[in-house]
This record gives sequence, C-alpha cells and structure tokens, in this order.
Amino acid sequence: MSLRSSLALLSFACLTALPLTATDIVWPTSLDRASIRSPEDYLQPTVSGRLESATFGMVREDGKRFHEGVDIRPAASNADGEPLDLALAAMDGQVAYLNPHVNGPYGKYVVLFHAGAEIPVYTLYAHLAKLEPSLKVGANVPRGRPIGLMGHTSAGATPITKDRSHLHFEVGLILSTGFNLWYAAQPENKQSANLHGLYNGQNLIGMDPLPLLGRTKVDILAALRSQPTALTVSLRAGKTPDFVKRYPALVRGDAARAAGWYVEFSWQGMPIRWTALDAASPQLPATRWRLQEIDQSQRTRLIQRKMLGPDGRTPGELLTQNVEILLSTAR
Repeated sequence: MSLRSSLALLSFACLTALPLTATDIVWPTSLDRASIRSPEDYLQPTVSGRLESATFGMVREDGKRFHEGVDIRPAASNADGEPLDLALAAMDGQVAYLNPHVNGPYGKYVVLFHAGAEIPVYTLYAHLAKLEPSLKVGANVPRGRPIGLMGHTSAGATPITKDRSHLHFEVGLILSTGFNLWYAAQPENKQSANLHGLYNGQNLIGMDPLPLLGRTKVDILAALRSQPTALTVSLRAGKTPDFVKRYPALVRGDAARAAGWYVEFSWQGMPIRWTALDAASPQLPATRWRLQEIDQSQRTRLIQRKMLGPDGRTPGELLTQNVEILLSTAR
C-alpha cells in the first residue's frame, strides 16, 4: 500500500460507509486518530528515514526484508526523550500471551486474541517499555484499555534507539497449535529454545493492519478474504489440520471426508482459502504436498518473500516452512 493510500484510509475513514455488522476497532496508541493529517504524524521509519519502512510488506533493505506490521511513532515524550504514549487494545479480546522480557526481536510484547471478531485474529503489541501490571493471561480486555507503555525494547540484531521508539502493531492468524513439536524437530533449533511457545513469530502470519486502523468498524473476515491469491498448494493430510478447525470460515467442502486440501496463499504466506479434496481428486498430490499454480504478476514479490525459490518456479524457504507447520497436526 502506498503512503497516499494509507493517508486516505486514515483521513477519510469517517466519510466511508460502515458495515452493518462489524468489529469495533480503535487506534492502538494514545495518539488521537482524528489528529492525523499526514503519514509523518503516525509512522516511525527505520534508520533509513524512509516512511515506507514503517508500513507492512517488503519495505526494508531495498525490498529484501519483510515487515509484518506497522510501526507507530510516539505523540509525546518526557524530558529524557522516552515516549509517554500508551499501547491500547485495538479490539475487545482476551490476553493470549505476555512477554515481560527482552529476549527476542519483539522485545517486551503482548498478544491479544479476538474471538468475537468475524474471524478470530490475534493482535500483537511489541517493543514495549513495560507491560500493564494488572494483565493476566485469559483475562478479558476491552478495546481502548491500556496494555503497556510504548518503548524501544528489542533483542534483535539492530538495537532500536530511543529516538526511534514506537509501537509495532500486527494483526493476523496463528498457523498451528502443533508449532512447538515442529520447532523442536528442526535441527537448527537444537541449541535455541522456543521461548514464546505458540506466540513465536514463526507461528504468526500477519496481514496489512492499516486498512483496518483506518476505520472505526471493520469486517475483518472480509478484509482477509480480499487479499488476492498469489499461489496455490495441494497437500495430503491424514488428520484435519487444526488451522481448518480454528478458521472454518476459510474452508470449502466437507472437512470430515477430506483426504487432502487445495490451499490458496496470499503473497506474504497467509493461507486464505482451503478447499477439501476427496480421495479421488486429481489435485491430490502423490507426495505430502505440491506447489500448484503461481500468479505470475506477483512472482517478483513471492521470490523476495521467499515463498518461491530464486528461479520463481519452486517452493521457497518460507512456503516450505509454513506448509510444514500447518501439517504438524495433520499426520
């Protein structure tokens, strides 16, 4: 999404028709959304200084690095330059995960689960200076409630300096409750414990949050479905993947009789539609899974995202990883 589009969504949200049935959503910081007049008012870029680097997509390192959310700058700071902005629950939900430690790229972060939305999504709030002490896993959190203080915590390769403090905000889906087993089975993880369980970033797949934040009510399922299919995969499954059980709104056909699945992925790696395949389907792969079709108009971005290999014809590292995680409960 261009900066012009982002600004239009935020500036003119009040003029657009609101869906009759939708999820109420608020801006996830104490910045007054009505005060936004330009992207500079809310975006915190990386050290590159390019505003696009704060948005969702292949926006970093000249299109070589993916950013899974939006980085929102502080509206106010104290005399020492530390942000005073609060991080707020964007929608009604429950506390799913609390990480009060600086032990990963997200730093201190909170994950909320929104079972009441049109499709149950998570939201994630990262780089916090501190978490709201009263928060407990499983507790209900109304939209607009403070969940932490904006900061610049991170154990990533590049420290976040005080002058680039921000809230990293994500919204998306959980790939699999079998993630912990998949993670432990990877040889490269033998010396690296999974500190965050199911809320490890590898098990979370986000979508662009700005089209959601530009409104006061949003149909999140419709927004998710509006993402175009970038490639498709067919797979065999001895059991129903737990993703299918958790997100039935994305499923077509009879899951109970499925011998496999035809899965449509967005360019960033989100499974957006699942079609059940019976045992006689010619689309059912002979092996565990197979790459099917590729939208050639999205080929470059798929290669950059590593959904495709460098040749643009074979599965990339991320696609392989996501499919294996999705199948971790289907053996």
